[in-house]
Amino acid sequence: MNLKNVKSLFKKELLDVLRDKKTVIMMVLVPIVLYPLLIVLSLQVMRNITTSMSEKIYTVAIESDDSRLISELLAKYELKDYSLKFVETSEPEKALAGENIDVYIKIYTQDEKEKFEVYYISSITNSSYAADKVSKFLSDYSSDITKKTLETAGFDADEVLEPIEVSFNDTASNEETAGSLLSSILPFMLVVSLLMGTMYPAIDTTAGERERGTLETLLTLPVTNSEIIVSKFLVVGTIGIISALLNVISLIGVGAYMYGVAKSYNDSFSGGVDIAKFIPALLVVILCVFAFAIFISAITMCVTAFAKSYKEANNYITPLSLVVMFASFIGFIPNVRLTEKVALIPIANITLLIRDMLSFKYDATVILLVLLSNVLYGFFAIWILGRIYNSESILFGESAAGVQIFERRKNIKSGGVPELGDTILVLVITIFAMIYIGGAIQLKFKYFGVLGTQFIILGIPLLAAIYTKKNLKKTFKINSCKGAYLLSGILMIIGTILLGMVITAVIGVFLPDSIGETYELQESLMGDSFISTLLVVAVAPAICEEMMFRGYVFSAFEDKFKPKTAMLISACLFGIYHMSFVRFIVTAFIGYVTCYVVYKSKSLFMGMIMHFINNGLSCVIMYYPKQVGKIFPILTSETLEAFDLLFLIIIGTLFIYIGYILINSKKEKVS
Repeated sequence: MNLKNVKSLFKKELLDVLRDKKTVIMMVLVPIVLYPLLIVLSLQVMRNITTSMSEKIYTVAIESDDSRLISELLAKYELKDYSLKFVETSEPEKALAGENIDVYIKIYTQDEKEKFEVYYISSITNSSYAADKVSKFLSDYSSDITKKTLETAGFDADEVLEPIEVSFNDTASNEETAGSLLSSILPFMLVVSLLMGTMYPAIDTTAGERERGTLETLLTLPVTNSEIIVSKFLVVGTIGIISALLNVISLIGVGAYMYGVAKSYNDSFSGGVDIAKFIPALLVVILCVFAFAIFISAITMCVTAFAKSYKEANNYITPLSLVVMFASFIGFIPNVRLTEKVALIPIANITLLIRDMLSFKYDATVILLVLLSNVLYGFFAIWILGRIYNSESILFGESAAGVQIFERRKNIKSGGVPELGDTILVLVITIFAMIYIGGAIQLKFKYFGVLGTQFIILGIPLLAAIYTKKNLKKTFKINSCKGAYLLSGILMIIGTILLGMVITAVIGVFLPDSIGETYELQESLMGDSFISTLLVVAVAPAICEEMMFRGYVFSAFEDKFKPKTAMLISACLFGIYHMSFVRFIVTAFIGYVTCYVVYKSKSLFMGMIMHFINNGLSCVIMYYPKQVGKIFPILTSETLEAFDLLFLIIIGTLFIYIGYILINSKKEKVS
């Protein structure tokens, strides 16, 4: 890679992006002016509303046959100001419904005890607020009666009702208090601002360049694709980082304002704030910004690279924006902790880490995991971006990510495999259907509801392929599998299972709780019998999941990308589908090997057989651990020694290698 070329391209791309007013507005105007203005105005409005609500006089009607009791209540009201005004009305229910009064109290005697029923409307702010004041009023009234009763009986009311004295002392420093205020809003704003800061330059450097017709000219220059990608990525990342740092500075100013407001309302805030104590936290936050900028810049560019115009790119970026914002809301949930597992979850890990840093909670292991995971995710996204720019069918095709599902069926041409747009839509619909419909089915039918979820996974892509008139045989690779492929597939899946055990053991060293969770998941899938469990855990997933991932999904990506890239994307999606970051690596590894065999054999039946062997072996171990342990003790061992791991690596690698040699022994024309 020629650094001079990268530098020249970087300058060119940066000037092109900065000419776009949207980018400048999102990078400068929004963080410096708009966000602080919105926050300050929101605080001011809330303060004014609170003051107004506390000073308002609320109307209360009393319904009772005992005029003496009403007189006592009114006498007590005159002693203290509860911001309540008592009125008379003949029909309190209608008056309350018509908002002529805020609350009405019904008083009656039952079993020689006075009963108070307070009626209010919770959906109306004034009525709900008035009910709180009435509650305080009646609580004081009840306390007065209790004191009088005790005094009449000859007791000291204060000693009986208040036998102990309690005082609360806040030991948090001013810095911790200020950090808590900053951590409530800063993480969310930083994540969103990084997304917004990278969004428009990503669109401009990808879809914008296509729309202007300058991409073809750029590709004819004496520069490599890698230099073009790196320069574009650096521009998007630089603008994203600048935007985020401006947000940091701006929000720190807002935090100082919030602290000043809190100090004016709370006498416990005394003295100033030592800014020097925030320096370590701010340095980590800046590192987080850089790490997350790598990841989010690459992701936004990958998404917008499929678009042919600004309008299309904005449509593609909207789902990503919703996902990022939704994930960053985790910072507002007080009981969510940043554990070693959570540290591997994109977006959520950065949000929680920034929150913890500002609250002076330091954990070197977690910090390292967050930073490294984001950098690794970012470089993986850059690698995918490079593959996109190496694919002429995506860069110059008429519709790299077309969506045919929304078209009239009579206008769709028959044949071919699914488009990427259809595939992504099918994946999203399937995930939502699994969560909502599948969840409801599992609640109703318990164990066999899992079977219904598998039918959802099979049904949605199958219906989509039929509706869009795709070649079902080509899409789902419906071909017979030959004996040589069958043998190689069996060898490779056995080797993959053995290496997967090694990966699981290594992950267990860093995340020990993950092993226990894996066992709990396996136990939850055990049915009434071995046959029923084999049906639900092995047979159904082998058919349904293979039809989805090695059939529908892989065919779509194979049509647009090089085979290895398509296999990797399909495998990663398969790992994500299982919704476990701990099991992601093993699941994706199994998905990749299975996908390779399906690709070479051109038969989805090979994938089904391999999938069945993997899941079926788990069923056998779950139901017959002693028998399996006698024959293969290493498969049922809870802890694996170094020698065991070495043995598994050697045997697993050998099986995969033999399978690889067999499957490539016949040179066949691969489409």
